[in-house]
Amino acid sequence: MDVTQLPFNQFLGIRACEDKENGILELAAAPKYLNHVGTMHATAIYGLAEASSGQFLANRIQISEETVLPILRRADIKYRRPAAGYIYSKGSYIEEDWLRFRDSLRKRKRALLSFQIDVLDSDNTLVASANFEWFVTVRSAS
Repeated sequence: MDVTQLPFNQFLGIRACEDKENGILELAAAPKYLNHVGTMHATAIYGLAEASSGQFLANRIQISEETVLPILRRADIKYRRPAAGYIYSKGSYIEEDWLRFRDSLRKRKRALLSFQIDVLDSDNTLVASANFEWFVTVRSAS
């Protein structure tokens, strides 16, 4: 699954990071993303974080969308610093949570997974941290 192909993410201008080793998705600097004080609008930062959470999950489980149905269940974001210019995202999870998720998905055909997405600016300054909880269920064969 490539979340950059979703219409809303295309509308926002979210794209895959050029440096895929160090980032998930990115949002270029543009006047349309600025708030009233001239920094990146909180909604643009959240949009990147939310899209990144979906891509992070898709990359991690490596299962096609025809096989599983992921639904965002909960999100919590903390804005840490103003962002000026380009922003990009990174993801992380706790290995024990991943193992529990994988086991539950295999046995119960549904599972929850929580993980963190960090948003950084062009100076590699952390501008926001968000926690996302995804509910994933295995689609029944038709």
